[in-house]
Amino acid sequence: MKAQNKGRPPRTPRGSITASLFQKTMLTLLVAELSAAMCAIVDAILVGRFLGAAALAADGLASPFFSVVSIVSGLLMVGCLNLCTNAVGMGDMKRLSGVFSLTLTIAAAVSVLLALFGVCFTGRVAVLFGAGGASAELFDMTCAYMKGLFPCAPAFILFVILTPLLQLDGDGSLPKLAGMVCTAVDIAGDLLSIFVFRGGMFGIGLASTFSQYAALGVVLLHFLKKGGMFRFSLRALSFRALPPLLRDGLPRAVCMFCRALLPILLNALLIRLVGDMGVSALSTEIGSSFALAALGWGIGGAVLMMGGMMVGEQNDTDLKIVVKTALADILIGVVALAALAFAASPGIAALFIPESGALRDMAADALRCYALCLPFLAFNVASANYFQALTHNMGAHLINIGIEVAAPAAAAWLLSPFLGVTGVWLAFPVGQAALSLIIVLRLVLSRDSARQGLEAYMLLGPDFGVAAEDCIERSIRTMDEVVALSTEVTDFCAAHGIDEKRTNHLALCVEEMAGNVIEHGFCDGRPHRLDVRILVKDGRLTLRMRDDCALFDLKEKAGKWAPDPEHPERGIGIRMIMSTAESVVYSGAMNTNNLIVTI
Repeated sequence: MKAQNKGRPPRTPRGSITASLFQKTMLTLLVAELSAAMCAIVDAILVGRFLGAAALAADGLASPFFSVVSIVSGLLMVGCLNLCTNAVGMGDMKRLSGVFSLTLTIAAAVSVLLALFGVCFTGRVAVLFGAGGASAELFDMTCAYMKGLFPCAPAFILFVILTPLLQLDGDGSLPKLAGMVCTAVDIAGDLLSIFVFRGGMFGIGLASTFSQYAALGVVLLHFLKKGGMFRFSLRALSFRALPPLLRDGLPRAVCMFCRALLPILLNALLIRLVGDMGVSALSTEIGSSFALAALGWGIGGAVLMMGGMMVGEQNDTDLKIVVKTALADILIGVVALAALAFAASPGIAALFIPESGALRDMAADALRCYALCLPFLAFNVASANYFQALTHNMGAHLINIGIEVAAPAAAAWLLSPFLGVTGVWLAFPVGQAALSLIIVLRLVLSRDSARQGLEAYMLLGPDFGVAAEDCIERSIRTMDEVVALSTEVTDFCAAHGIDEKRTNHLALCVEEMAGNVIEHGFCDGRPHRLDVRILVKDGRLTLRMRDDCALFDLKEKAGKWAPDPEHPERGIGIRMIMSTAESVVYSGAMNTNNLIVTI
């Protein structure tokens, strides 16, 4: 096994682009999580305040709906995202188009069938969700709510799939706008249903449906633009991508199935312990959890997206930056959020339950305990997505099952005989903390002695990345650094026995392409970064460049440049590179220029 870190020469500090991209991706996915959750949160608050405790309980009994539709959206979103980020990392744009088209086709067909089934068989679905033992009034309320809610399945599923792809395509603004539109339409629809049309729970569900379609309409505006990476085409459909699509998305689907199962199990336990009041208190916690856990899920989503890209690039350096950034966000951001949520629990409970009393106190206790679990939950979600990015699918499966049902359910059934309803609330932090401990032990026991520092615990295979002596990594900001790197390339190639022709070609690539970025991309007066990675693997030379300047497809532009008879030397370096390189691949992923030249 190669010692990947020993003997690594001093380097210009790198990773600023990767860390910045991670934060931008995390924020976009956080907005997406909140957007998808706002309907559930707004519905629960307005229902509890204006339609009463029974309606709040009906909202809680119907809450598995969001997990059920998320089984489909999660399966397709994660599978598609994982395959797309790997395709971008490898520079395979044909595969990217095929996966995208296949995903949308499946999503549209399955989501329409799911919506029709839910509307036609609402009563049977309500029984499956645990409403069979409820009173007739509560059962009818649950059915009415779901009859208005199920038609939103196509919009919900497509929105969840498309939102992270927009970030990959460099558009982080539309998801934020879609979130605001979704919330505004849902609030307006709920208020109209309650105070004007007297639509009851059916009207609340219908308002959520309208809001989801409004949000989807905003997101679809992106695909009307020219120049994006993603284009739907029936001709591009690649059914060969179906097995890996389903395989990679299965852990998320299992996660969502377990998320639907957990409230059903806990509602049954709470009804036995304290009756309907426990169901209402759990509904308050579930409604709040969509917002409180969104940061952790956003961090986990960024790990999946950025990690998948770095795995596709076989880039161990930047993959480590992804892990370190995620851990820092959890330790700083999620811990601070948990402390704030713990302190604000009585106020949050009052949003759902306006009247003081035993029910509000019980809901506040549930929220305090849930706040304690947030850092552990975020770590577990990030770990599951990291395992997914590495294609350790069994590990991702087991962690997701633990997150969503096994850890909290087992803790609840163990603690409740001794602590009563308090044991159910404590099951969330106790279960997630126990799962975090198991994950840490797994990483420690799998330590790779051939690697150093954090990399030793990252489960990287012996062939992942390249040895230190086979790679040059630099962050470049000036033309002097371009010249210095070009000189370093000559020594690097000589040390690896690369012939003079390819050595000169690589040096020319660095001078022309990196120089072009510095000269033209850095001239707008704003701070920019250019990361360069040069590696030798399996006898092949690869130059990877990533910058955060304005999007500029050098490959496309070079193909359109015609020699100037009056100035034949103009652009000759770029044209030589394009004509002699084995391959040149460009992508504008995540609003950055990514160029891969293989020599």
